[in-house]
Amino acid sequence: MAARYGAGQAVDAVDAAMSQLKEALDGMPFARFRFSGKHKAVTRAVADLTVAMADVQPYLQDI
Repeated sequence: MAARYGAGQAVDAVDAAMSQLKEALDGMPFARFRFSGKHKAVTRAVADLTVAMADVQPYLQDI
């Protein structure tokens, strides 16, 4: 149960962090074009990680 709860909390925290990153880039238009490629790569990697964590969550056993 604790591992499943921890995975859920991690997914929520990553989602919140990505939202904050998007808001920060929206506030800096000059940085948007400079970092757009890196931002896209990070966003894709974090999305893959989040999906993987969500997929594993039902299989976690009580430890």
